[in-house]
Amino acid sequence: MVHGVSELISEREKGSANTILDELQIDLERRVEVALHPLIWPEFVANTQDRCYFCKKRMYQSFLRSLEKLEIQVLLDGSNVDDLKSSRPGFRAIHELGIRTPLLDSGLNKDDIRTLASEFHLSNCSKPSNSCLATRLPAGVQITQEYLNAVEKYEDFLLSRDFTGCRARPEGRDMVLELSGIDGNRLLTSSMRIEIIHFFQSEGFSRVLIDLIPRR
Repeated sequence: MVHGVSELISEREKGSANTILDELQIDLERRVEVALHPLIWPEFVANTQDRCYFCKKRMYQSFLRSLEKLEIQVLLDGSNVDDLKSSRPGFRAIHELGIRTPLLDSGLNKDDIRTLASEFHLSNCSKPSNSCLATRLPAGVQITQEYLNAVEKYEDFLLSRDFTGCRARPEGRDMVLELSGIDGNRLLTSSMRIEIIHFFQSEGFSRVLIDLIPRR
């Protein structure tokens, strides 16, 4: 099992990954941890529309080099059918490097995978989908450690108020919140709204906007 560690992953996500490895009973000697440093990749920090392609290619090349030392020749990617519904530049890197996609090839979507995870009693069976912290920044905004730390702080605040699966997307002086359907309803009918507005205003944002397309 290959586990990539970098500045793009929040501390809570790192902890969650280790929990799943424990639940899958992956022995320590079978875990390959690869340290990645995307903030020194100029084509990545430029944050163009192809950011995910550059990142995934560098990342999987690092994985393949580590696995080659262990005489392992096949690397599997966890993409699923639902990933085909949106633009995914990273797929180009997957195809170029010959990475296998068993979940996608089997026609499984997110709901199917959550059902299987539940059958195997994995704690992430109902966990909302997530992506790296860099995906919160608009294209063209240079990716820095300060930006990543800020996004993690914003989302930790929302999580501390039980807004699970939330994403905080800073866009200039505006903070755009992407929430699940249930969380969106709770925000609009609760005094929590005032607390959230005050928090983001204290962080320098003039407006707090809600993405009306709920997350799955």
